[in-house]
Amino acid sequence: MNYRGIYIFLLLISFKTAYSQHSHYPDKPNTHGMLLMGTETIYAEHLPMFRTPHDYQVILELEFSKEAVKKYRKDRAAYPAELVYTIEPETFVLPEMVNHTKVFKANVYRGHFERGGTKFIDTVTFKIKKVIYYKQFDKNQQRPENLQYILFGNKKEQFLSHLISKKPDFNEVLAVQLDGKAIPQNEPYQLIVMEEKENRKPFSWMKSDARILATDQPLFFRKYKQLYLEFGDLD
Repeated sequence: MNYRGIYIFLLLISFKTAYSQHSHYPDKPNTHGMLLMGTETIYAEHLPMFRTPHDYQVILELEFSKEAVKKYRKDRAAYPAELVYTIEPETFVLPEMVNHTKVFKANVYRGHFERGGTKFIDTVTFKIKKVIYYKQFDKNQQRPENLQYILFGNKKEQFLSHLISKKPDFNEVLAVQLDGKAIPQNEPYQLIVMEEKENRKPFSWMKSDARILATDQPLFFRKYKQLYLEFGDLD
């Protein structure tokens, strides 16, 4: 076997090994729509359901081209009343993409891409820079006694995403501003516990208190704005 043959043989072995390592997920490729958040740093949350292959709560930090980011920020500024921005990715196996592949192409929409949204960026390449949160739903999981939210973000922009546990549930994402605290940069997220126990209603900001689960420290918010609320997909 000549050097060219050996090189091709080694490439095939490497590809086969990589494929075997990444192909153990039972899910089939599908379109996994995501909610976009942030302008300083761009975050995305998978829009989940309780049926395969969409049964994952995933929050990501994304990177894409400077030109596309500029267009995205410009559109956000031009339509301040529009809180929902989404992406329609190419089909892929979600856990494989999050854990291994890390790069995908997607269209960007003002509004929900499946509910009348307007596409204004076509086929841009996204790179997963950081996995903030990743968990597949477990029908045997116990529902938390109190409402819990995932707190993530940076010094300028912070967000809360309702921790989804078991059917029926809801998906809520909020833009918030912490009062006197910043998210530790070495922590991708913090779990926040709310005083309330009603797991089919969003947190009542005027009636209840929040605390950090790990430390039991109280947490206060100067501002909050609901970006997204969905019950139907999680009934």
